[in-house]
This record gives sequence, structure tokens and C-alpha cells, in this order.
Amino acid sequence: MAIIRVEKNQNYVVLDRGLLNDARLSWKAKGILAYMLSMPDDWVFYVEELMKHGADGEKSFRSGFNELKKIGYLERFPVYENHQIVKWETIVYEVPQNLLAQNVQEGNSNPPSINQKKEALLNTDFKLNTELLNTDIKDIV
Repeated sequence: MAIIRVEKNQNYVVLDRGLLNDARLSWKAKGILAYMLSMPDDWVFYVEELMKHGADGEKSFRSGFNELKKIGYLERFPVYENHQIVKWETIVYEVPQNLLAQNVQEGNSNPPSINQKKEALLNTDFKLNTELLNTDIKDIV
């Protein structure tokens, strides 16, 4: 058996191999995560739009997506305006955050399959709308 590869001079993705070797993830979840990590760092994810880019149905996609949230590869936060959710912010991690926290608590500072020095692929230097609101400010520019 052989693997036939192409020259990678355009249209390719570099991923941490840890997510592909994470036995806790189904193939479905690995595919969803790989697809999401292939997007630019400032990409905005809409679940309904993501579902359109695969052959799985909604129930299948949502189970894989929830698997990623449970294991710590995804976080979703509601953004409120006038006490109503207007959208959801999604943060995608190349390394599961739950596992990092668990290893720190257990005293394992360097788990074998995860390089803790790598940061999340997506930009997390944003403030949710709820953090930006300051009711003490009278004039908003």
C-alpha cells in the first residue's frame, strides 16, 4: 500500500496531529474540527452554514459538534442585547482545553500527546458584547 501526496505549495492546511490521534473523538468530530481549523483565524462560524459543507444530516453534525464541545475543542458563548441572545461566539481550539486543565490539576505538566505551548488557532482576544457594555458611560462615540 502507498500514500500518494501532492506538492503543498497552495491550498493546504497544517494541523496538530494530536487531534487526529485523539481516540476520544469520532471520525465525524475529527472531520468537523479539521474543517473548522482549516478556516482563517478570524472566521465566524454559523452552525447552519457548517452543516451545508458536509453530507451528514443535522442530527449527525450536531452530535459531532457537541462531542467537540464536551471534550474541550470548542466553546460557545451567547452574546446578549437587551437581555436576548442575538448571536453565538465560537472559539475553536487545536488542543482540548478540558484536557489541559485536567492535567494541571493532576500535576501532569507535560502530557505526552499535547504540546501545551501551542495556542488556540482562532483569535480569542475579543470581548463579548456583554463585556463591552458600560452603563456608567453617558456618551457613546
